[in-house]
Amino acid sequence: MPTAHILHLFGFDGLQLLDLAGPAQVFSTATDEGADPPYALRYVGLRAGTVTSASGLPLVVEAPEGLPRAQTLILPGGPGVVPLARDPAAMRVIEGLIAGADRVASVCTGARLLAQSGCLAGRRAVTHWRACAELAADFPAIRVESDPLFIEDGPYWTSAGVTAGIDLALALVERDHGAALAGRVARRLVVYLRRSGGQDQFSEPLRAQLASAEPYQALIERVLANPAADWRAEVMAEACGQSLRSFHRKFPAATGTSPARMVEAIRVDLARGLLQSTDLPVEQVALRSGFASAGTMRRALRRHYGVPQGRLAPAARPGG
Repeated sequence: MPTAHILHLFGFDGLQLLDLAGPAQVFSTATDEGADPPYALRYVGLRAGTVTSASGLPLVVEAPEGLPRAQTLILPGGPGVVPLARDPAAMRVIEGLIAGADRVASVCTGARLLAQSGCLAGRRAVTHWRACAELAADFPAIRVESDPLFIEDGPYWTSAGVTAGIDLALALVERDHGAALAGRVARRLVVYLRRSGGQDQFSEPLRAQLASAEPYQALIERVLANPAADWRAEVMAEACGQSLRSFHRKFPAATGTSPARMVEAIRVDLARGLLQSTDLPVEQVALRSGFASAGTMRRALRRHYGVPQGRLAPAARPGG
């Protein structure tokens, strides 16, 4: 049994900082929350020294020679990926890092580094939605999908744009240590916990707080699967085999929110996604999301987000 899970995070000039910092914080927080074995993070580059992220922030990296073997390698994206992928000497170093890791995860356009190495041939992969077509054209042997937040295919994980790297990292923590620890990490970082990489890149279903919400996971999954169903408190209490009084007391203690607030948050999140990514009439969006009317939906959106969403937002003034 290893004393630590060695995790290499690859740094290079022009990396997208959040692609690296987001997963790094997830794994660090998982260690703080009791991951056993803990994650030991090492920042590795083509050579020892300092690299500069696309936002200008410097990052100190170690040379790959002499580092302990990695259980996990993270390859971020960023504008520096393309010149890196075209540099044969750089790719030899990256291919060595890939070969030396048990599993490899790319974030955003970091998928191009995996693709250039050849290890994604014949596999499914995802990248930032703006880069999917180009990746598919340049690497026709890869089955590029544009919708998922992340994809696991064998030892290789790929994720969509930027913050999807956090979702991927949470999924890796869940794989390593279970849903309860991943849920604690998500709660502490105040982010959504997506337990399925197959969800749309533009969707943010309510998952935070819920992975460790014993004994309500099954109920919450049912609400997520069918938000428009009848989810009055008494219906949910009966589904859990609890009295209404006991349900009202125990559900907030386990999840940090009330039953009604949980249902509304799931419905609001679905409505927001439909408004932003479909041309469905507003009334149909409301009904499909579980709201009695468009007006009810508008008020719920305002409670959760403060401003109208998508097609409910005021039109821009000419010239402004």
